Amino acid sequence: MKLYYYKSKLGNFGDDLNRWLWTDLLPDFFNDDEDIRFSGIGTIISPEMPKAKKWIVFGSGIGYGFPPEGFGDESWHIMCVRGPLSANVLGLTKQQYITDGAAFLYCHPEFTPLQDSERSGVLFIPHHKALAHGQWEKVCAMAGVTYVDPRTEAKAVIQKIRHAKLVLADAMHAAIIADAMRVPWVPMVTSTDISTFKWLDWAQTIDCAYRPTVLGGDLTVNALRKCGVMYDGNKNEVPGLDVELALQRFKRHMALKSSQGLKRHIDRVRYISLRISEKIVRNKEDKINRSWDERMVEHVAGKLEFAKTRTGFLSADALFQNNLSRLQAQLAVVKTTVW
Repeated sequence: MKLYYYKSKLGNFGDDLNRWLWTDLLPDFFNDDEDIRFSGIGTIISPEMPKAKKWIVFGSGIGYGFPPEGFGDESWHIMCVRGPLSANVLGLTKQQYITDGAAFLYCHPEFTPLQDSERSGVLFIPHHKALAHGQWEKVCAMAGVTYVDPRTEAKAVIQKIRHAKLVLADAMHAAIIADAMRVPWVPMVTSTDISTFKWLDWAQTIDCAYRPTVLGGDLTVNALRKCGVMYDGNKNEVPGLDVELALQRFKRHMALKSSQGLKRHIDRVRYISLRISEKIVRNKEDKINRSWDERMVEHVAGKLEFAKTRTGFLSADALFQNNLSRLQAQLAVVKTTVW
């Protein structure tokens, strides 16, 4: 079978860990046979999934589009999806979601969680899309926080998280990995690109509230992006961080986009107003990056300093271990099934 996950051209640690984690968990399972595909960690359930005779879904989530054509028929083997929002949208039962597959890192021999006395420092790990706007290294230096580039090799990022006392997580997998390493984490928001739906989907599986500290939402470029993406029915942030509202909004967008007439209209609007404005937005991003004077850096650094004083979130040990046991039971099914 062939492993399927999102591959960023510049690298993104949360996606890149798929490359070796699954081969460690399922040795001798993967090759280039495209008849059977394995969907791993990430928000990757979408129409972009390639055709295959069989699909095995293990901990994947939905969040950026429709389910693929035929999802759920006899060719799809759903071991589990990431969380209850994904299960709801996909028409699955409560028993068919567990949590994000990165929880397996807890029992990986390279990443045994450390004792609290062995940890030190506070990390900030931005979403990879946040790198286009903001002087994050400078902000972190001023706030007394260690900056971690999300494009860094995944194992190196995990080791940094493993040795930290607190993780300020704009990248959701920074929080997921921190939770697996039993390191407290604080959710952050650097822009309107950060998906409330995704965060709520995972947070529900560990019984933790999603209460982020907003770092970059007040930047002009985010306001421009927010206006632009609203044209095509996509809006990643959800007011009030409400689970039901996030579900309703996602389903409403899916229903709207299922109309062919509306789809053609959206495509036209996107071409006229989104693609053209994207050039304006990118120019504005460049100008904002150049114009981040000391006052702006101090303003954002102040927010980061506040975030590192917050009590970090961490799932209860019993709940985490229950989720992990359920993941391991499903992994055993994969190992013993003749695919």
